[in-house]
Order: sequence, then C-alpha cells, then structure tokens
Amino acid sequence: MNAEDKLNREYNNQAIYTSGFYADPEDDLANRKKLFDALKSLTANQTDTSPFSLQIMATNSEINIMPLGLLDLNELKEYERDQRSKHGLNHAEDSLPLVVQYAPHTEDGQVEKQLVGTVQELFGNFNQQIELVWQTVHGFLQKNFQTLTTVCADLIADSKDVNRQYQATFGKMAASEREEQLGFTLDDSELDQFCQYMADMHEVQAIVLSAGAFANHELLGDNSFTEMMSDNVRRSTVFWVLDNTFYEIFYYFLLRYQARHEKLAKYLRHQRQTLIVNMRNDAFQRAQRLTETPQLKVDFNKYLTDIFIPVAEQLTAEINKFKD
Repeated sequence: MNAEDKLNREYNNQAIYTSGFYADPEDDLANRKKLFDALKSLTANQTDTSPFSLQIMATNSEINIMPLGLLDLNELKEYERDQRSKHGLNHAEDSLPLVVQYAPHTEDGQVEKQLVGTVQELFGNFNQQIELVWQTVHGFLQKNFQTLTTVCADLIADSKDVNRQYQATFGKMAASEREEQLGFTLDDSELDQFCQYMADMHEVQAIVLSAGAFANHELLGDNSFTEMMSDNVRRSTVFWVLDNTFYEIFYYFLLRYQARHEKLAKYLRHQRQTLIVNMRNDAFQRAQRLTETPQLKVDFNKYLTDIFIPVAEQLTAEINKFKD
C-alpha cells in the first residue's frame, strides 16, 4: 500500500484531532505535564488511525507533534521511498512515523523535524514513547529559549544606546530647561533613573509595536475585532501573541537587571505568575468590551500598548523597590 492510499484509507473524511498549550520558557515540570496530559487524552479517546496534531506554542516558535504526512503527503512518500531503498522494494509498513516539528518564528529560522517512533508505538506503549517525545520537545524548547535570550540581548544592547542618547540630550540641560521640555521637574540626581526608564520603555514599545503589526496585518486585516475573535484559529493566535509579548518583556527586564542583586532573578520569577495572570485578565476584559462595540475601529498597537505598558511599569517598580 503506498502512502497516498494509506492516508486515503485512514484519514478520509475524518476531522483532525487537535490540542495545544503555551509552553512556559523555564518550567519543564509544567510543560512535561501538559504534554503528558494532552497525549494521554489523545490515546485514551482516539485510535491510532485518527489524524491528530498537538501544537505547542512557545515564545517566537511553535512545535507540532503529528503523524508524518499529515500536512505534507510528499514527506510520507519520500519516507517510504527511503525505507524501500534501505530494506528492499517489497518493504511494507502499515505504521505511520510520528514527527516532532519545530518552527521558529524568526527571520532566518529553519523548520526542523525529528521522527520519534511511530503513531502505533505511542498508542501501544505510551509510557515508553512519551519519554522519547518529551526529550525531543524539551530539546527544541531549550533551543527556543536560546533564541529568546538572544532577542533580549539585542534589545538590551539597543537600550544602552538609547540611554546614552537620553543622557546626552537631558544631561546638557539645566533643571529649568528639563522642566520646560518635559512638563515636570527632573533633578540631576534623578537623571540616570529617568534615562534608564525611558530607554526601557523604548524597548518595550518596540516589542509591542512588532506584535501589533503582526496582529493588525495577519489577524485583524479588514475584519472587525468581533469577526476576528469569532474565528477559532485567529482567536487562539491572539492569545499566543499576548503570552509571546509578555515573555519577551519579562525576560528583557529579568536579563537586564538580574545582576543587580543575587536574589532579584528569583524574586522576579516568583512575581511572574501573578503578572501574567493579571495581564491575561486585563486583555480578556478589554477584548470583551471591544466585542460589545463592533462598530469601533480597533488598532492592535493601542490594544497591546494599553495592556503591556502597565506590565512594564510594574516590573520597573518591583526592580526599583527590591532590597532583599
């Protein structure tokens, strides 16, 4: 039986069983549990002939676990040709390979795929296969975290340049000139903190505007906010954009300031769960109000700015007040 016949027989007129979750950049225990629960539910409620795709969203990437050929039949055809070349022309295999696919959402990112046994092995020997799947997923998550830290390092480097520009501009002014320019009093003793704050907000705005441009162009388009949120795929992508933006901002501040105190990183990580829950609640409430006024023209730049500037200001406050 060739690959096309196999998929026609097993997948014809069947809905694809899907599930997904957002992977915390540094919580391996929670990520493994979510993966375990999702795949365990799959094997308990479906059969090994059911088409499925588990999507793991991560900051600046996504990971998919699915049968090889589900999204690209040519991949399965190529796999079978390769198997026949290795094992002989009469080689026949009814099982479908299981693939873990890593797709980074970066300018030069390359999609990577790794075969991890077969779908039938996942269903038939779950406890053994889940460990193999997790190790592969974990490796991709680590690679993704390296990308996140690289992005944040670039933002931090840029913030230092911006800080110097603010220092050069306002450092030359007398206090009265700064008050006239800014609309409030800024003493010499407050100049360093003010310039650093402005530099941080510059980077936060860059993160937010990048996310807003994607959401405006790829998700909203010419639709109303209500129409966009009524579409399951686009609505779930909005939630990904929110978490993605949060983690980029959070790790910018963490990596920028963790050297200030040996316990600061631990403290910020402890605050992170509260911050992200508050952000999600705020975003949801704002979305509810926008869907209730469908005639209102929505701009994601403003929507995300209103959500994430308070997050950045809260992180700034936590860092500045931290003692021990």
